[in-house]
Amino acid sequence: MYDSAASPSSATAMPEPDRQTRARVLAELRDSERLLRASMEHSPIGMALTRMDGSWIDVNPALCEFLGYSKAELMEAGFRKVTLPEDREATVQTARRMVASHQKSVRLEKRYIHSSGRIIVGVLHLTVVRDSDDRPIMYISQITDVTAARQLEHLKSEFITTVNHELRTPLTGIMGALRLLEVMAAQMLPEKAQGLVGVAAKNATRLKSLLDDILEMETVISDQSFWVGQETDMADMIRAAVEAVGPKSEAARIPVRILSAQAGVICETDPDRLGRVLRILLSNAVKYSDPGGEVTVELTQTEGHLRVAVANGGLPIPEEMRAHIFKPFVQGESTDVRRKQGSGLGLAIAKHMVTSLGGEIDYVSTEAGTRFWIDLPQRRSG
Repeated sequence: MYDSAASPSSATAMPEPDRQTRARVLAELRDSERLLRASMEHSPIGMALTRMDGSWIDVNPALCEFLGYSKAELMEAGFRKVTLPEDREATVQTARRMVASHQKSVRLEKRYIHSSGRIIVGVLHLTVVRDSDDRPIMYISQITDVTAARQLEHLKSEFITTVNHELRTPLTGIMGALRLLEVMAAQMLPEKAQGLVGVAAKNATRLKSLLDDILEMETVISDQSFWVGQETDMADMIRAAVEAVGPKSEAARIPVRILSAQAGVICETDPDRLGRVLRILLSNAVKYSDPGGEVTVELTQTEGHLRVAVANGGLPIPEEMRAHIFKPFVQGESTDVRRKQGSGLGLAIAKHMVTSLGGEIDYVSTEAGTRFWIDLPQRRSG
């Protein structure tokens, strides 16, 4: 079988360049494996490598600490034992959809069972790894512990709900009594006392408005409900919002004018949420307008998107406020802004609602005036 001049050893020997290439490839593979293992070992968040059948290839110390098991115990338990039964099937179905749709990664929040039996919460980032032939070979799981954050959110929600209820009940009685006093004041009380009753009634109304905003903000933040898109005529929506702030604009003598809102422009959206956002923007524009000024509303349409812009004159918003303007309880620091009474929650509520609708909200503010706008997809995606 061999050439008469060649020995078996020389016939099967690997050429020197091939041996060097093979050695280099093996060295690179060993380096890659060391880097992967070092990354897992030292990662501050839980990590697991999972076979396509759901069994674990490896888990890191952070995941063991999160779930309260030793590595050997956790490898034996598998992900099904440490996942809350109510979330187990949803996790499996999500992983299957990822593979079928060739989605590379997904983020989901799920509940786990600690070795002590208590329920803990983690945010799972799940990634599908494929080979050179595009075949799925394993999952990489990265799990961040958010248990403390969710507990804090729950406590905050309970506190806000309790305080809101405990304040609202007596406040309702106070407002009723003050309304009665206002009716009787013209005939029974001296002028100075009438003024004091009016101030008390005004501040009671302001407190009720603040409570309403706080409760709405909490509801908006915690609301993860799925909304069904409705065919909404944007011109009708804008007119309804303008009419809703009519009493406020008349009292302030700040007219609201619709520059453009072509009939028949349809947006697939949630009309309740969008209507609330428009009322917030219009109300703020009236509140912060210069005396004798006006508020304008404009609807524009680009390919697949709609923009509603609300503009007013008045002092510009300081540039340093840009990073905080859409956060709760934020108002400008100028004397004029502080004179305007409000909770500082309106724009935070609007931001959450616009984001839930798949849109964006932003503004520009100069000496010439301030212009807020919302951009919405005309059709809901997905």
